[in-house]
Amino acid sequence: MKLLNDDMQKTGGDVVAKMLANENVEVVFGIIDGTYMGLIRSLERYNIQLITPRHETSAAHMAGAYARVTGKLGVCIASNGPGVANILPGVAVEQAEGNRVLLITSCRRNQIIYPDRGGAYQYFNQTGVIGKMSKYSEHVPIPERLTEIMKQAFRISYKGRPGVVHVDIPENYINSKSPFDIESLPKPSSYRRILPISVSDEQIKEAGDLLSKSKFPVIHAGSGVIHSNAQAELQKIAEQLGAPVTTSWAARGAIDENHPLAVPMTYIDFNDNVRKNADLILTLGSRMGETDWWGKMPNWGNPNHQKMIQVDIDDEILGRNKPIDLAINADVKSFSTKNYLLFRNFKY
Repeated sequence: MKLLNDDMQKTGGDVVAKMLANENVEVVFGIIDGTYMGLIRSLERYNIQLITPRHETSAAHMAGAYARVTGKLGVCIASNGPGVANILPGVAVEQAEGNRVLLITSCRRNQIIYPDRGGAYQYFNQTGVIGKMSKYSEHVPIPERLTEIMKQAFRISYKGRPGVVHVDIPENYINSKSPFDIESLPKPSSYRRILPISVSDEQIKEAGDLLSKSKFPVIHAGSGVIHSNAQAELQKIAEQLGAPVTTSWAARGAIDENHPLAVPMTYIDFNDNVRKNADLILTLGSRMGETDWWGKMPNWGNPNHQKMIQVDIDDEILGRNKPIDLAINADVKSFSTKNYLLFRNFKY
């Protein structure tokens, strides 16, 4: 990026707002504070709406809900010290729930923090605390690294299972002039994957072969269905297979519970019976965690007799809690949109 003379320079807040706009962010949730006025003023310039709750924890939950409903990146902000302390419960929940959230916090000016000079007002080790609770947490040490660290946050946000990423920016960087030309800021396609992880034709055929031999397939839907906006594809697959659909707690609503193939999660014994009797489970975007009984007996079938196809964007989740016969590292929607290849010759 080229250096500009002082009259042409913008604040660090301008840089952040422009990068958010480049990522198609339309809404930011947070409480207005003087430590990031350089960002607040810039949001309107890029048609980004600021929605202010009564408490920072609510800002994190609003960002998480927005991400879950829209499939977009949810963004929230919190000011140094008490504001960041207030948002920590929201960070813990949104990370655990796997919602794609970017948290931007302000911190005290760079000359007195990281490390604390001693007695800095409204300061604590914000990245040290949030780093233990999130996918990524980094402090911007000098203005010249602001763009680099924002790019890394976006990159990690779209890598693997969604969660919380955090960038901590000194107040003087947000509100003071930046030496960079924001018009030359990089486009997202230059620093991260834009297209979803696709499934190969070979894996589609393998899945088809397994399903074609199945006498009673069951689909287990996780939050990955919702995050990839694959609800319509889930219903279509279920109808084509004639397969009942169970859901994880996080995926409730991924299929209308009034649908004939839906197995509402409130009917616990019914869910257990369906899952135990299935000879093949098609798991879409689920970790098979505690609320799914980790896919274990007696709530599920014997893995020696019950096959499983697991589709997930996070490679580390595949086969972690329940043995699998086919691991597919792919976006659920990408997998589902190829269903014409998967099911075109099936007769149920």
